Amino acid sequence: MEGYITSIVRQKNDKARASIFLDEEFAFGVCDQTIEQFRLRKGDYIGRELFEKITDFDFFVEAKRIALAYLNYRARSEKEIRERLAKEDIPEAIILRVFEFLKEHKLIDDAAWSKAFVNDKLMRKPVSSKQLAFGLKQKGVPKEVIEETISNLNEQESDESRAMQAAEKRWPRILKSESDPRKQKQKLYTFLAGRGFAFETINEVYGKLAKDKVDEKD
Repeated sequence: MEGYITSIVRQKNDKARASIFLDEEFAFGVCDQTIEQFRLRKGDYIGRELFEKITDFDFFVEAKRIALAYLNYRARSEKEIRERLAKEDIPEAIILRVFEFLKEHKLIDDAAWSKAFVNDKLMRKPVSSKQLAFGLKQKGVPKEVIEETISNLNEQESDESRAMQAAEKRWPRILKSESDPRKQKQKLYTFLAGRGFAFETINEVYGKLAKDKVDEKD
C-alpha cells in the first residue's frame, strides 16, 4: 500500500481514531498517537516500508489500550490477557511487546494475581488446596507459581482446617435432615468431596464431628 495522503478524517464511531485516505481512497485507520508519532499530514507520501512501520506501531498502541482497559476492571492472569488480545486478531509479536510493557510497569504479576485469586475463593467458601490449584491451572498460571501459592497458603491454614470450617457449617443441617448415622456420614463425605478435599482429610473431620456428637449426648 502506497500513495499520497489526500485527507485524514476523524472516525465517527471512535473519536480517538482517524481514517487515512491515499490518493482519494480509504487506505487504513490509525489512532491519534500514531498520527503524532509519525507526524502524518496531508500531502505526505506513504511507501510500503513506512506503511508497515505505521501499522506495526498502531497495532501496539491499540493492543496496549485494550490490555489496560481489561486490567482496569480487575486483576488478570497472563493467559486471560493473551486470550483477550487474541480475540482482536492482534499478531503474536505485538502481544509479546504488550507483555513486556505490562511487566516493565509492574501491571501484571502472576504470583500476586494467584494470591488474590486464592483469597477471593476462600472468602466465598472453604475449599481444598487441590481445587484451588486446579482453578489456577485453568487460568493458565505457571506450575511453579501454583506450587508456591499453595505452599504459602498451607503454611497459614491446612486443608483439614478449611474442611472443618466447611463441615461445621453444613453438619447441623445434615443432622437435622438425617437421623441415620450412615446417611449423615455419606452426606458429609459427598459435600466435602465436592469441595475437593481428600478422603483422609474428610475422614479426620468426620471423626471429630462424630466424637463431638457423642460427647454432647454424654
